[in-house]
Amino acid sequence: MTTQTYEQLIIQGIKGLPPETLAEIAAFVYFVRQRALQPQTFNEELQNALLGEELKKLSRTEEAHLEEEFAGYEQRYPRE
Repeated sequence: MTTQTYEQLIIQGIKGLPPETLAEIAAFVYFVRQRALQPQTFNEELQNALLGEELKKLSRTEEAHLEEEFAGYEQRYPRE
């Protein structure tokens, strides 16, 4: 299929959908576009989001231990 054919299929497929569904589709299109055009940025944002979710699961004790463990990390191990 050609690009034009895909575009026509997409346009036909979204006609008549409610605004809430169109908003979901727009968000998905943005997501796919960013993944395709800026893969490095996309991967970094995805990894940060996944890490953030994992960190939310830590208990407060574990979090305090990690904060103590990595205090001053940037000063001790500066990026080159």
